[in-house]
Amino acid sequence: MDPEAFEKMLESLGPEEIDRRNQIQHELNVQEYERFKDSYSRGECYLCGKPFKTISKEKPCLHWLLRRCKFKAKDFPKLYREFDYHQMESYLRWIANEERFQGNINDLKDERSEKKVFQTTIQWKNIKWTFECSESDYQGHEGTKSDFPHFHFQMRIEERPFLKFNSHHIPFSERDLFNLDLVREKPDIVHHDFGPGGSGMQEAVEIEPQDIVENTTLCEDEAEATYHIQTMIKADKEPISGDAIAAMAEESRKTGKPMASLVQKYLGESVQGSTVVSPSESVPKIAKRTARKRNNQ
Repeated sequence: MDPEAFEKMLESLGPEEIDRRNQIQHELNVQEYERFKDSYSRGECYLCGKPFKTISKEKPCLHWLLRRCKFKAKDFPKLYREFDYHQMESYLRWIANEERFQGNINDLKDERSEKKVFQTTIQWKNIKWTFECSESDYQGHEGTKSDFPHFHFQMRIEERPFLKFNSHHIPFSERDLFNLDLVREKPDIVHHDFGPGGSGMQEAVEIEPQDIVENTTLCEDEAEATYHIQTMIKADKEPISGDAIAAMAEESRKTGKPMASLVQKYLGESVQGSTVVSPSESVPKIAKRTARKRNNQ
């Protein structure tokens, strides 16, 4: 089914039936995520039911990418022949969010090249995975061995390369292409995500700044933070009391509330304040793929 046919199908269903189907799918996704979390807490993979430390070459499983087993780079094709792009990225997003919610997944549109269909770096413990697809990858490189829609994947362990971007041209499944075409061509009617545990920094920064300020708590360790919150305060008339600033800082330290959420309580309406919420410095940078140099003939 192409995007146009899918849109017509949705129109024929009506809003109530669409809501009903969305709710059923959401409940199924939540149940799957709960199975994942339960298995993860035991150090097991919910897909195959085996500990992360085990590997069976006859039965490829995505937990190999956690490198807790004797997974080798040469075995990677076995994985992408068994699992498609959406399955791979969903799984690794869920894994990363068990360590730090959203802050371990950099899918920020502002940091992505305009020439990329997608570009996401995911971090978990000492591993970083990056999914990348350019427009030319999506169309297939005509006249080459990779003349089919595909994406690239990088895996680094302790910042050392384990799987390189250009080592594999990974084909999209038919389901991948259908989902990606829908999102690209019908963004007004289709929203795609990676399940209840798959959100990254793009969703994090789309939350209203005031809601972030009022509902977040401070992290003692910057490496665990999702946001960086900076507040600037300017007095209209009277000088700002040093005692008030000290009291505000003390409550912030004791309660974990950001100082930005305490400005009105301690300084009242006599000050002008502005708060800037941005991704934490500890959010992994999106890994970039460098173009191969071609030798002139």
